[in-house]
Amino acid sequence: MSQLNKKLILIAIGALAAVVALVVVIYPTGPKESWSGAGYGDVAIEIPDGANLTEIGRILAAAGVVETASFFAISTYDREEAKRIQPGRYSMALEMGSDEAIDRLLDPESKLQALVLLQEGLRLSSAINAIARQLQIPQTEVIKAIEDLESGKLKIELPDYAERSAEGFLFPATYSFRDNVSVEEAIVEIVQRYYKTERAVNLKVAAQKMGFSAREMLTMASLVEGEAFPRDFGKVARTILNRLKVNMPLQFDATVNYALGSNKLLFTPEQFAFDSPYNTYKYPGLPPGPINSPGEAAIRAVLNPDEGDWLYFVSTNPDKGITKFTASYSEFLKFRSEFQAWYRENR
Repeated sequence: MSQLNKKLILIAIGALAAVVALVVVIYPTGPKESWSGAGYGDVAIEIPDGANLTEIGRILAAAGVVETASFFAISTYDREEAKRIQPGRYSMALEMGSDEAIDRLLDPESKLQALVLLQEGLRLSSAINAIARQLQIPQTEVIKAIEDLESGKLKIELPDYAERSAEGFLFPATYSFRDNVSVEEAIVEIVQRYYKTERAVNLKVAAQKMGFSAREMLTMASLVEGEAFPRDFGKVARTILNRLKVNMPLQFDATVNYALGSNKLLFTPEQFAFDSPYNTYKYPGLPPGPINSPGEAAIRAVLNPDEGDWLYFVSTNPDKGITKFTASYSEFLKFRSEFQAWYRENR
């Protein structure tokens, strides 16, 4: 190549570099989005499970939240926290700046969700009421979903030892659903949570080792949940096992309350004699099934009960959570008198 040609090439390269430099000066970061700030109005968007930031940008652009998916993508480059955006439904504004859209997606208050709290020890009837109230739907819709669950029509089935009854299997926990969740979807997730706990405690194997069925262990856990404060779960579990071992009737007030559909602290002789297989004053052994939905702590308590010879216990001061245990009937009578005195003074 001649020296002239080399010079011409160098001149051309230099000219091109100058043009590029001029463009960079005029447009230092390329085109900029014209939308900015918090936007206006309100629109709901949904981010599916597994969506990456590029897909999220497309969803936002399609809904009119951000100007373009590419502007949103550029804004995420220096925003490491954007990777923490979670799937779900969000309340967003229209024509937002991309940075503001990221901020809003990271704000928990922007997430459209329905919270459902099922407390430990809820009977099925009470759990139905709680779900209906918190999802703001008619109770009849929840009842229908439970009936479908018990008849095997939902996308999840109860364990075979449930014997087609949902009592005991609506696991107590706080659930965060998307705001437009169907009651059927909610019930499925609640039962899935029960299965997760069943696996965590290895219920079936542990029950077999103790000489009981999984249903019997869950029933005992529901009695523990219904009769005891958490710190006494292990003692009450041992008391149940001790009574069963010597063929002594359980005589648990919680089972009478379940049979009557009540929540009493004292009963009349007629109520103690109420004819129900769940009345452990009238019928020996365990009731036919759970009387509520026990939490994981109660289930673990029956699988790993405290050591002791207790046959009796009395909550002598329910307000303060004081429960006394004994193997002596005469001491039990003393404890019962303490409770009766407390009842007269406080009720």
